[in-house]
Amino acid sequence: MNKILPIALFFTLLISCENKKSDESRVEDTSAPSISELLIGKWHNLEIKVIIKTNGGDSIVHVPQDKWEEILQIKPIVTTYNGDSTFVSEYRSLDDEIIMTSTGTWFVKGDSLIMSQDGTDNAYFAQIKNDTVSFSGYIDWDQDGEADDLYTGTQIKH
Repeated sequence: MNKILPIALFFTLLISCENKKSDESRVEDTSAPSISELLIGKWHNLEIKVIIKTNGGDSIVHVPQDKWEEILQIKPIVTTYNGDSTFVSEYRSLDDEIIMTSTGTWFVKGDSLIMSQDGTDNAYFAQIKNDTVSFSGYIDWDQDGEADDLYTGTQIKH
């Protein structure tokens, strides 16, 4: 009986040490960069698709990768997400001249990217994998006062 107590104590101590190691490794896993941290930098659009809700039926705007110049007559939009929670999107002509910029603020709440511009907030479900981010959310693309147009898009980091 005297031998069993020290052996039981040893195994109890060993198991508690293993549990502590497992807890520590879980803490290390959560130290991966957040979406906010990964998003900071310069990104250019690869593809967008918008399903526009109208009373007469849906219409679709689809700009696949490598078709920006052909379909929209512009280069892919370049958006810079700054560490101070601001963003700047540059729209460039085919001659690479800036024809328009849009600015605003951004923040991440859970898995949603909230972008604010001119008093309007748009929320997008955002996922980053490697150097590509994908967005989806309902916005007011057709400016009819209803955020009922489904926007999906991807961007790649410069």
